[in-house]
Formats: sequence, C-alpha cells, structure tokens
Amino acid sequence: MPKPFRRLFALFTLSLIAHAPAVPLLSPPDLGQAALPLTMQRLQTTPTSGYVYAISERGDRPRDIAEEYGVDPASLGVNPDAPLTAGTVVKFKVSVDADTRLPPGVVTYTVRAGDTLARVARRFDLTTTDLVSANLDTQSLDDLVVGDTLLIPTRETGLLVRVKPGQTALELIRAYRADPVAVARANSIVAPQELRTGDHLLLPGVRADSLMDELLARRARAVENERRQRIQAQYEKYLAYQEAVHERRLREKYARQAQYEKYLAYMNSPERRRAQERYARQAAYEKYLAAQQERQQLAARTAAVASAAPVVRSASSASGTRLAWPMRSFRLTSMFGERDIEFHKEFFHGGIDLAAPYGTPIYAATGGVVREAGPGAFGLNVWTDSGNDTFIYGHMSRTAVRAGQTVEQGQLLGYVGCSGICTGPHLHFEVRVGGRAIDPMGLLP
Repeated sequence: MPKPFRRLFALFTLSLIAHAPAVPLLSPPDLGQAALPLTMQRLQTTPTSGYVYAISERGDRPRDIAEEYGVDPASLGVNPDAPLTAGTVVKFKVSVDADTRLPPGVVTYTVRAGDTLARVARRFDLTTTDLVSANLDTQSLDDLVVGDTLLIPTRETGLLVRVKPGQTALELIRAYRADPVAVARANSIVAPQELRTGDHLLLPGVRADSLMDELLARRARAVENERRQRIQAQYEKYLAYQEAVHERRLREKYARQAQYEKYLAYMNSPERRRAQERYARQAAYEKYLAAQQERQQLAARTAAVASAAPVVRSASSASGTRLAWPMRSFRLTSMFGERDIEFHKEFFHGGIDLAAPYGTPIYAATGGVVREAGPGAFGLNVWTDSGNDTFIYGHMSRTAVRAGQTVEQGQLLGYVGCSGICTGPHLHFEVRVGGRAIDPMGLLP
C-alpha cells in the first residue's frame, strides 16, 4: 500500500520544453528551476513535461515511489526492487494537464495487467465503492484496459464529478445534497466560481451506490451468461456425439447389408453350385478311403478293447450350477469389466462378449427356467434362472424359447444378432449370483 502523500513535499517542476533530455535517477534537485507544489492539481489538455522530486523513507523501493506517483517503475532506469537509503532524492519525469483541475489528494493511476477495481482499491486502502465513486465512467469491476487512467482519492473519499457546460459547483452541491463546507475544504476552494467547465469536484459523504449495484448486477449477468454458454457448449458436444454414433451405426448397417447381399449373390451363383459338386465328389471319395482303411484295421484287431471310466471336469457357479460354453464357434472380444469401447467406458461391462456371424446358434450354458425372452435391457435377449443364479444372453437376432419354459443345458435359445446397443454381431453372456454380476470366465470349462 502506498505511503501517505504527506511525503509529496517533493517538488513538481514544469519544464517548458516538450522533450527534455533524460534525467538520471537519484540526482539532486535543481532548486533553481521554477517549481510548483504537488498540491496543485490542475491538469491541462496539452501535455507539459515536468519532474517530480521525492524523498525516500526507510524501507522504500523505487517501485513503491513509482506506484505512488502513477508512473512505470521501468522508467526510473534502475532496479525497481532494490531498497533505497532513507532520505534519498528520487527525480523522474511526468506529464500533467493544467486546464482540468483535480481536487487535492486525488491522483491518477495507470491500469496494469491483472488489475481489477478491487485490487486497485486494496492497494490504496479504499473500498471498491470508493473507487467507483471517483470514476463514474467505470463499465466493469473486472475488465480494466491496461494503460487506462483511474482517479484515486488519497485524502477524502466521496463522489468525484466533472463540471459540465452550463453547470456550476453550487448546482452540483445542491443536486447531490452535499455539505458545502465539507466540499470547500475537500477541494481547497474559497468560492464555487473558482471551478470551470471540465474541472473535477469532490463531494465528501456522497457515494455511487446505485452505480456499484449496477456493476455488481453486470458481473452476475456475465457469470450467468458464461455458465449458460458452458452448458450450451456441453449440450452441443453431446448432440455431436449422438450424431456421430448414429452415423456410425448407419454405416455399419449398410456394410452388413452389403455383406448380406454379397452372400445371397454367392449362394445363387453358378460358382457355388460347381463348388458344391466338387465337394460332394471329394466327400464320396474320402468316405470310400475311410471305409477301406476301416476294413484293413478290423482285420488286424486281435485284442479286446479295455474300457476305462471317463473323467468329467466341469465348472460351477456359486450355487453349484455347472456351465458349458453357450456357442460352439466364436471369438472372445471383450472381457468382464473391460473398458474397450466408449459405451463400456460409460457403463460397467458386467459380462463377456462372444463374436460370431449373424444367425450362429446360441445354447443354454446350464439348465433353468426362462424368465424373459424378447426385447429387454440387452436388445433381443433371453434371461434364465437356475436357483439363485441368473444367466443373460443378449443382442440376439431371434429367440427360440418363451418365458416360463424350462430348458436343459445345451438347448437352443436363439441366434446371434446385433439388437440393442451393439457394435457388431455378438453374444453378450452375463452371470449374476444373488443379483450381482460375476466374471463368467471362472465358471466356464
């Protein structure tokens, strides 16, 4: 926080030369130059060069002094963070305006990167409302433009208004119901006629509360607009994802249709009939060779065939139900709990996926009673119950059983398809014990 401006007994010397030569830091003041006390706060529309002499106090840095006078620390030409010895005279160049009068104690501050009204106010031991009251053209509490100028009241706070054409100080005092004595003292004026058009008048005790409320409302609206834009962006992203999923499924559907039509064309082609005839001739020939070999082996047999009891190994669920693979030919594409596709990343995969061509038969992994057969949570699916265990066969193209029917292990339940949420023809096989999904791999042979 800047030190009190009582230290501003430093002299503000106005040079009549527009571009004076560079003056080194810490040079002693030239008391022969014409000087004006810093309490003079009249600004002129045409910039005039001038110099400020400031005497440092214990613990001061060049940066502290530069901030007090509203100049860039880099313009001092030295390390702005190096401590100064108490009593050091710091001289630097500034520009002022003399036609526009500022009340005593009101200084200018140049906005820097990262500044907000609240931060600037804390820097000068003010409230945000105090700062807003001194800068009635403020449009935002947060979005300040680097290089813009703020007016800072360092003595008394209040409403800082600018005299417009046709206005007088008395009219402004009456309009804002300010104390004339306090106004005269705060502005160092004897008669209101001292103020001219364009001068600033400080009205102690008057605050821009309505403007502050409007700025707070603008900030709230900006936050709400940002929230709505963020939600809208998320919703549009979701729609784009849905559209991408829809397009992908259409492409896959068209690809499957093309494959099926190619298959139908092959099934009715002359090439297939010729191949079938070749296969039939080959099969007949191999059958003849097998029969001939069997006759030769039968003639060579002389001993009785010893029988041995077969050893049967099977898996079982927690309730003792023995399982068998639900298909004869397949390819295992997704394991229990695997996060291999977008859908499995969003929803836990509670079973295993067995890929096979459309129409591949699906058999009961164990006996039980059909609870559900038809459209359900896994597309066209079949659910069977066996004691405390439930078995789910999902994404079928067609079912072969009905609800309430009793099935045996190995009995046909339906055929492989891609109904429901699916990326290709496969069987989703799931085992639940007591309603909780478990890994079927530990229960299969």
